[in-house]
Amino acid sequence: MKKRMRLLALLLAVMMVVLTGCGSGGEDTGSSIVIGQSSEVANLNPMIQPRTPDSNVQCLIFDFLVIPDENLNYVGDLAESWDISDDGTVYTFHLHEGVKWHDGEDFNADDVVFTLTSLASPEYTGGNEGRVMSIVGAAEYQAGTADSVEGIKKVDDYTVEITLTSPNAAFLSNMYVAMLPEHILAGESPADWGNDDFNRSPIGTGKYKFVEWESGQYISLELNEDYFGTKPTIENVVVQFGADTTLVAALLNGEIDVLYNLPASEIENVEAVDNASVYNYQMMTVYYIGLNQLDPALGDYRVRQALAHALDKQTIVDTVYGAEYASVCEDVFPSNHWSHNPDVTVYEYDPEKSIALLEEAGYTMNESTGYFEKDGQTLHLTYDMSTSTDGRQVAALIQQYWKAIGVEMEVIEQDFATLAYSKLLPNNATEETTADSFQCYTLGFGVEADPEEYNAYFTTSTGAGSWNFIHYSNSEVDALFQQQLLETDPAARAECFHQIAKLISDDLPWIPLYNRVSSAGLSSRIDNFIADFRGINFQIEKWTLTE
Repeated sequence: MKKRMRLLALLLAVMMVVLTGCGSGGEDTGSSIVIGQSSEVANLNPMIQPRTPDSNVQCLIFDFLVIPDENLNYVGDLAESWDISDDGTVYTFHLHEGVKWHDGEDFNADDVVFTLTSLASPEYTGGNEGRVMSIVGAAEYQAGTADSVEGIKKVDDYTVEITLTSPNAAFLSNMYVAMLPEHILAGESPADWGNDDFNRSPIGTGKYKFVEWESGQYISLELNEDYFGTKPTIENVVVQFGADTTLVAALLNGEIDVLYNLPASEIENVEAVDNASVYNYQMMTVYYIGLNQLDPALGDYRVRQALAHALDKQTIVDTVYGAEYASVCEDVFPSNHWSHNPDVTVYEYDPEKSIALLEEAGYTMNESTGYFEKDGQTLHLTYDMSTSTDGRQVAALIQQYWKAIGVEMEVIEQDFATLAYSKLLPNNATEETTADSFQCYTLGFGVEADPEEYNAYFTTSTGAGSWNFIHYSNSEVDALFQQQLLETDPAARAECFHQIAKLISDDLPWIPLYNRVSSAGLSSRIDNFIADFRGINFQIEKWTLTE
């Protein structure tokens, strides 16, 4: 009861903040909703280490040059249209006129040139540089041997021409990138964006304007009355952070309206009440265990095989989610995407084989502890996970399966930002991962625009901010990632990804676990709710409220 009263008081305070921010003087300014998510936003600048909890809010504040539709075809957003040269190397984007930044300044070609050039800056470490490196001069600018990116040109205030070094099948999807205001950020080094005031108080062109961010509690937004596209009918949005159990209770009590990533264990509880419902939608996401290839134990392929063979994935799916909400996967690419290869290497559940593989790798069982040892050291693995109810249940099962083959597993639970920026991208991407950074971690990886996004995770790369934080390296995979960019035939490009999938499954740097249907909890106030793989809030303009 005390927890509920604290939550009620907090939400009332939040709504007062929103009304004050809208200049209402405390009067009702119209429709408002509260959206709950368990992970707090880390960055509101969409060019800083993008991740789902951040993009759920960023997509309300910012617009993109182009966006994918529901079928992964690219359509205009801030770009009204574009032309492509016959040889596929020159893209000319024609921008919408009359678009305003939230501070009233005009959006124009300068902002596009600034945003794309910034991604190639040698000082930029935000994780999106790969989107522009196919542009003529981007490599030279990044290396510090050029003062600008030759292939990015402003033709006039509403036209930008981009020239590529060669045809690139993923380039249009790479332009699914949020535009930043040149008039605000031009004087700031991209290296400082994470600490810039803009990151805590952003100015975009999107459907909603930023109002306030109360750390650990909420972010509040108000409708952009000057939005150039289809304007939402909901005037105020509060994104509330909290533990899964607290947020579910708030949904059932009518205190929040949308709950992102509803835990599977709570679906029946939500379905049982009259004032809430469950909305299921497909995501192009693979949930997996990543294995640090620099770790002495995990660097041994036999150990990785043993860990994979020890997992009864079907039982994990059935126990935690049920067949309606998840399915076992073996491929690193999502089963509902064209890049998926149904014929990858499968590691069947076989604990006896796991034990034999560990013995082959030189481990011996310590009968007194029940764990394998080598050189006097117990085979002990740390398993890093982001806090979630479902993830906790999955981790407990994996811990049991690995214990059954003599592997000791320690679960380390933390918020997503800590996992991402302390371990996978150490010290906020300013340091390189090492053998000591982590051993195993678990996350979901989703295709947002194009499977080219996997390139950064699986091609050979090192250094601070590298997304290949597991240090996987296979020259054949590297070559295939380059080849797929040159394929103009979709079938030939898909075949490249099928080969990539097979090679990765053979090497096993990731252990794919399952694909999931995502579930959102909705209050009975929400009508015409729709969400898809692009994000839960991506089509908020279609939502309506029944008061």
